[in-house]
Amino acid sequence: MLMKKSLHIILTIAMALMLANALATAQNLWPDYTGSATCKGCHASMVGEFDRSGHPWKVQRIDRSKVVGGVYKPFPTGTNIDGVPLAPEALAMGYSYTSADTNVAYLIGGFGWKARWMNKQGYIYEGTKAQYNLGTHHPTMKGHGSYNATNVSNRVFSLRDTVAKTGGMYNCGACHTTGWKAYNASTQPVRYNNLPGFDGTFLEFGVQCEACHGPGKAHADNPPGNIVKQPYDGTYGCIACHARGGGTRIPVKSGAKFLDHREQFDQMQFTKHRRTAKMTCTTCHDPHKSTIYDRGGVKTAGKQCTPCHSNKAVSITKVVSGVSTPVPHSCQDCHMPFIGNTAIEQNDNRSDQASHMWKINTDPVGKIPAMWPTGGTNVTIPTDSVVAHTLDFACLGCHTTKNLSWASGYAKGIHSKSIVVRVEGVDAQVPSAFSLAQNYPNPFNPTTSIVFGLPQNSDVHLAVYNMLGQEIRILTQGRLTAGTYNVTWDGRDANGQAVASGIYLYKLVTDSWMQTKKMVLTK
Repeated sequence: MLMKKSLHIILTIAMALMLANALATAQNLWPDYTGSATCKGCHASMVGEFDRSGHPWKVQRIDRSKVVGGVYKPFPTGTNIDGVPLAPEALAMGYSYTSADTNVAYLIGGFGWKARWMNKQGYIYEGTKAQYNLGTHHPTMKGHGSYNATNVSNRVFSLRDTVAKTGGMYNCGACHTTGWKAYNASTQPVRYNNLPGFDGTFLEFGVQCEACHGPGKAHADNPPGNIVKQPYDGTYGCIACHARGGGTRIPVKSGAKFLDHREQFDQMQFTKHRRTAKMTCTTCHDPHKSTIYDRGGVKTAGKQCTPCHSNKAVSITKVVSGVSTPVPHSCQDCHMPFIGNTAIEQNDNRSDQASHMWKINTDPVGKIPAMWPTGGTNVTIPTDSVVAHTLDFACLGCHTTKNLSWASGYAKGIHSKSIVVRVEGVDAQVPSAFSLAQNYPNPFNPTTSIVFGLPQNSDVHLAVYNMLGQEIRILTQGRLTAGTYNVTWDGRDANGQAVASGIYLYKLVTDSWMQTKKMVLTK
């Protein structure tokens, strides 16, 4: 009996020593870090705005005081004010944010695209209602969906082992926390708060200041003498998390329908923007601000491509009740389609994360086999190392009833012609004869409108010429239906360059009629 008691005491002491050693190890894992609260002392404005970006909200311990009407609402004003609700099916099973014995303890994400939950032990819930999709870019698709449901026999909201209460381990900390240290029984035997579901430990929840800038204690102790590290060239501070392929390949997912999420650098690496123009992530992005919720995370350079591509503007027009008016389309609509998948799929060609390839292959070929072979796991990098997405992404994600041949017919030469889309009620105001009105205003600066009428369907070529008869700019070209059209000229040539003041001609050519008029551009 005495021996057993002594053995019990020895084991108890040994366990206490092991725990004390583990805690001491945890305390010494980040001796060079200072924590984001320290950074806020001097950089309150920047850290405050950064808190409204998605980075600090990658994972968090659920704060019960932020539950409103059964919905978890921890996010800052101006971001996801709707919060993250548990699925009704999960509530019906007894899960809750607020009950005394609740086993919903941690939230993954929830700021911008999707949210998942973890239990008190750090294991991730799975099931048919174990993911909440915010519907970013696609609001009609907001709601609960499945996460890894095949591992839990299609249960609604559960852990893999409902007896032992274990599930998927949380091993996402390298990109979701600050100071992540992966668990290793020999070299790093510490888990966050000794919870078995965490496959490592970390200093702070979410991507905080030191996740990108590196340890900042020396800077905090002596700001003038120790300058905080700047992420190298505005790109390699991002590559650690935004490159699943490590900058050498572009991974594919979702049954070979889309690119994997969070791999923007992999795509950018194989573009002329990076290889030739030496653009970095921060050329277009402010890393301290959110790219959604209109927080300014996308700089002017990221919104406007024309400063560098002034000759690539596209004139797209819609016709309503017989009168043509321009349709605002940004470069990003076609050159940055939703090619990456993180939460939802709107259709087979449109997901929820924007492409960073930019180049478009205008041939009538689809992503299979043009981008990756059937069943492929990576995008095939061309010999010139410049990747391009296909028209099923650039066009058919929106034009879901069309095909690649239709898309290619419009896409080729799109930057040198005008396109008319969506004709509605044209017959109500069909002109009785061909006509070309005098431009208005005239003289003009900087823009003028030209109205022409078609009594019947016809091929049309409307262009501006100088007094030598040289074509300056094509305003409209293609097959148009009968109706009245209003086209605007901005005083620029086909290369996007402003032309000199003077007299210009504009000429309309149809299948059976032609007319030319003069106009005066003043400066």
